[in-house]
Amino acid sequence: MAMKMGFGEYVAKRIVLYIIVFFTAVSIAWIIPRFLGNPIAIIIARLGPGQAGAAIAASYFMQAFGLNKPLYEQYILFWIGLFHGDLGISVWLLGKPVSQIVFKALIHDLILMVPAIITSWFIGNYLGAIAAKYRSLDRILLPILYILTATPYFLLAMILQWTFSVQYKLFPAVIQTSILDRLFTNPSWPTFIAFIKEWTLPFLSLVIVSMGGWASGMRSLMIYELESNYSRFMEMMGLSSRLISSYAFRYALSPQITGLGIQLGTMVVGAIAVEYIFNYPGLGYFLFNAIINNDPFLLQGAILIIVLMVIAANFIVDLLYAALDPRIRLGVMG
Repeated sequence: MAMKMGFGEYVAKRIVLYIIVFFTAVSIAWIIPRFLGNPIAIIIARLGPGQAGAAIAASYFMQAFGLNKPLYEQYILFWIGLFHGDLGISVWLLGKPVSQIVFKALIHDLILMVPAIITSWFIGNYLGAIAAKYRSLDRILLPILYILTATPYFLLAMILQWTFSVQYKLFPAVIQTSILDRLFTNPSWPTFIAFIKEWTLPFLSLVIVSMGGWASGMRSLMIYELESNYSRFMEMMGLSSRLISSYAFRYALSPQITGLGIQLGTMVVGAIAVEYIFNYPGLGYFLFNAIINNDPFLLQGAILIIVLMVIAANFIVDLLYAALDPRIRLGVMG
């Protein structure tokens, strides 16, 4: 027999679970870059000194980055640094602290991704609900939605870039980091207008593709709800189709809200290629460059932020469901 669990007890158990997930995921994030090999070789290749100079430089950088220590000691020092807000120094951007790079990139991601995801969520759910309610319109929308859902982000990004930047020159082809910096340090109306022009194409690349996914999901959920027993009963009672649709939309929206929370947590993953194409200085851009330039410290820092966002998003969604539906808490004790 299931024991009743209070909300506070449920939260405590979930916190313990997510702490275990955090330590496991961060440890994996630390291990993975170690398989890329020794990044010092890339630094030496860039400097291009002679053999004697190369040996001295290699020894200096190995000591400076702490790579001359045993792996277990590097792992311990990583956790110590992490709890002090120190994620190391970037090998690719020599001399820059990783924590400074990733947190600044995260702010840029929030500026681009949050409006894109929320906009696509609202438009997609609206289109999906309309497609489910009006079957004549569904015949037109459904193929379009499937095409959008199947289109990779980077492909649409390149099409938009070629069309509106190369052919018609309406928008800049890439983002200038200096404009982003000026927007924060010395904001002005011309700077804001310039930023919006550079921000538009990455924003549209993400919105259009995501919109197709949200619309397809809402369409399927709405059709299921409109054909359910309660909808048929309401129809037999003579209630208006508008009222029936509003109830169906309300019930169909719950899974979409869950998806929204999770996508906000994993937003960087879908933007990696888009950010690289438009030179947008978000986490995806630096993650991609960290892999190319064999920068383990920047790579583990970017992965760490992504892991934290995913865990936070899942935790918040978990708590919302538990607060709204006590059956979830009972199911845990099952």
